[in-house]
Amino acid sequence: MKNIAMNKFPKKFRNELATAFEQFNLYTLRLEEAYNQLQTKVKEIDKEMEEKNTRLKDNVHELGSLTKYLNSLLGSIHSGVIAINLKGEISTFNKAAEEILNISGSSVIGKKIECLYEKADGGASLLIEALKKGKNFISVEREIKTSHGLTRLVESSVSLIKDSQDNTIGAVEVFKDLSKIRDLETRLRKADKLAAIGAMAASVAHEIRNPLNGIEGFSALLARDFDDADPRKKLVKNIIQGTKNLNKTVTELLVFARPVKLHLRNSSISEILDKTLFFIKEDMKRNGVDNIYIHKEYNGEDDCLKCDSEKLQQAFLNLCLNAIQSMTCGGHLTVFTRAIEGENDTEVFQIGIKDTGVGIKKEVVRKIFDLFFTTKQDGTGIGLAIVNKIIEAHNGKIFVESEEGKGTTFYINLPRNSQHYVDSYSTIVPEEETLVTQYA
Repeated sequence: MKNIAMNKFPKKFRNELATAFEQFNLYTLRLEEAYNQLQTKVKEIDKEMEEKNTRLKDNVHELGSLTKYLNSLLGSIHSGVIAINLKGEISTFNKAAEEILNISGSSVIGKKIECLYEKADGGASLLIEALKKGKNFISVEREIKTSHGLTRLVESSVSLIKDSQDNTIGAVEVFKDLSKIRDLETRLRKADKLAAIGAMAASVAHEIRNPLNGIEGFSALLARDFDDADPRKKLVKNIIQGTKNLNKTVTELLVFARPVKLHLRNSSISEILDKTLFFIKEDMKRNGVDNIYIHKEYNGEDDCLKCDSEKLQQAFLNLCLNAIQSMTCGGHLTVFTRAIEGENDTEVFQIGIKDTGVGIKKEVVRKIFDLFFTTKQDGTGIGLAIVNKIIEAHNGKIFVESEEGKGTTFYINLPRNSQHYVDSYSTIVPEEETLVTQYA
């Protein structure tokens, strides 16, 4: 049939059609061959891509492991680490930095370093200075203030971050908190001072107190021999009062020098304060003070702490008496309590004793807890030193804010959960009878 159909066409046309079929067959073969080659190439590319994907997955896994290791390394070191890019944006913020600055890393990543902290004197961040000046800083000690108002004494080293072409791409700061170290150094200095005072107090107790008691006793017997109208009786009474004042000073010195031994039990701070204010009111009645008004502002929350209630009452009483004495023309005494957040997310219970008295001069505020420092003509400079020692024995802190002519506020921060330390100077302080003193 095919030949018959082809025979119907002219010979010339039949030749051209045959040639076209041959060409078509040839191109078909070539196309099939090219397709087979393409299939082979695709298989080779797929195999190569599979190998590259496998290597890439291995690299990604290795990079992830390395990243985890570096993050673990940064999180394990005790020094704070902060890195920024050229824009001053925080790119790295390790766990130690969070603890030292009391700031969550997730809340500052991507933010400007200026929003985090600055020098306490208002100067620029050391990281920014390193980028601007193009140099490193080694072991620079400075005081910084965080955006949360915390002040820290830190020692920092800042280095520029370079890429493979030695171009600066950022800066990294490694720093450590010196506040605790300085606090320990201060405690050691105080320990040496206490050791000397303890030895002196022991000597004073035996060399002075016994003669004083004799003088006071003989003076009391002598006073009986004089009538009330006799001027010599007044002189004898002055001798008796002088010996009592001196005996009181020696007693206070012994109280300060001897170790603070706490008798810990769960006690309500508000109840301790109420007892303190009861004695204050009685003292005001006895001295005819009726122009000072007492206010209580308790937070109403659970205020039970493991503490020595008697020693805390002794400290509160001293502070309240000082407040009363500062308001010679009358005023208001406010006692308040509240729960606050301390360092490293610790729970702290704060007690405040606020007066509207004459206030304290700025240059005096930092000295008021020093032993023997006083601004009173008849003061001994021991009372507030004892208060400070009692608060420190409870692992607490006391600080003061004051403005001349407007008043003073003492803040006492006591941790809710704390391991109380035991004073280690008992070996140099003689065993004495329990001393109950009221001092101002």
